[in-house]
Amino acid sequence: MSAVTQTIAVAARPTLIENALLAGARAMSTVAERRMRRRAARLEAEPARRAGLAASRAMSDDVARYLLPR
Repeated sequence: MSAVTQTIAVAARPTLIENALLAGARAMSTVAERRMRRRAARLEAEPARRAGLAASRAMSDDVARYLLPR
């Protein structure tokens, strides 16, 4: 079964509702794109974040060595 779509181009100005729908669609696509970019950035930064946490834990475990008098 195949789907057939048709687009009819009319040389008229879009109505207020059509303009609102287009603006809403653009806004939602912008939001989705930003969300995807933030997720990609978080995934790229994950190894460095984990390494930083491990280093922080290691320093916390050695805090007595750094702070106690010798």
